[in-house]
Amino acid sequence: MQKPEKSAKAIFYGTTEAIAVLVGTIIGAGVFTLPYVASRSGLVTVIIWLAIVCLIIIFLHLAFGEIVQRTAKDFRLPGYAGYYLGAPAKKLMLIITFFTFSFSLLIYLLLGGQFLKTLFLSFNWGNILPLDFLVVFLWLVLNVIILSKRHLTTKVNFYLSLALLFLFFFIACYALPHFKMNNLNLFQFSNKWGWLLPYGVIFFALNGMVAVPEAAKVLNRKNITKDNLKKVIIIGTLIPAFCYFLFIMAVVGVSGPNTTIEAVRGLMGILGREIVAIGAVLGFLAVTTSYLIFATYIKNSFRNDFGWSPFVGNFLVVAGPLILYFANFASLIKLISFLGGMLGGLEGAMILLILKKAKIKSDLKPAYEIPFNKLILMILFFALISGALCQTFLAH
Repeated sequence: MQKPEKSAKAIFYGTTEAIAVLVGTIIGAGVFTLPYVASRSGLVTVIIWLAIVCLIIIFLHLAFGEIVQRTAKDFRLPGYAGYYLGAPAKKLMLIITFFTFSFSLLIYLLLGGQFLKTLFLSFNWGNILPLDFLVVFLWLVLNVIILSKRHLTTKVNFYLSLALLFLFFFIACYALPHFKMNNLNLFQFSNKWGWLLPYGVIFFALNGMVAVPEAAKVLNRKNITKDNLKKVIIIGTLIPAFCYFLFIMAVVGVSGPNTTIEAVRGLMGILGREIVAIGAVLGFLAVTTSYLIFATYIKNSFRNDFGWSPFVGNFLVVAGPLILYFANFASLIKLISFLGGMLGGLEGAMILLILKKAKIKSDLKPAYEIPFNKLILMILFFALISGALCQTFLAH
């Protein structure tokens, strides 16, 4: 039975928190590579791809939201794959989810430690704490939040996401007086495949499918009707896309050809230590919010999709990235780019297959239905495969 609707104020707060779950997950490590890509592939090219990929991602997010609403049981993507496509699909998604998200959590820890280090350097405190200590300390704090039993993860993510959006706009406004049109590379490509490069990178940066079930849970916990999920998904995807546009324009317009791959360091000589410190805080918030949602997603998937005990699920989520960190994996950034690109393509393809089956044998009637036919299926499959290939082979 549908839960009773709450007051307008409660609905606003609940939907805002659900939107923050999506925004906080989407705006992660990928955003800091976008200005560098724009400086190499051309600003116009990046803006075109940003619009195209945003539409694709919104469609996939809505598709996943429809799957969630069509299913009575509480699953994550591996569970939905098993429920609608069978055991082999579920096992495949387990392997992909475990390895990809373990490495993703590791890269967020590494980036979080680097941003903390940059922050300390901006205050001339760089030699006080070693990077290893910062990474382990960050790992400890984040996992205390994740293991909380009072929905602390979504609460913390909500406030961190608000701070994240504020800092995005602050840096953009601060950089405006230093903006120069001749710094913008509009069309020139660094190589003949440069026009393809932004597709995979933007797809990786905008992909927030892991947060769709979490956003739906927030609405359910707040007793807000499920028809609000469509609005949450659309707004929660458009906000990061708009922030990316502002961030790209601000950084490239200031740094020009000197734009660095992590965006922040290239601003130091022009905007000074203070703005670099703010940029480091921005980066830290971005990777922290993503870490919280990603870890919660994996934990819930282990428990709900595979029926593992809370101890086993928590242990794998907590210990996985730290074990990988001390294993000293080489070329970690390239590995995560490869896994992220392939994960996005495989996730999207799996969601399309699940939705096709769910429309036939679903448990419940969803609050909304997206258009779906063979032509849309073929176009999206081609786009997803192209995105995976671009991210894998052209990102570096």
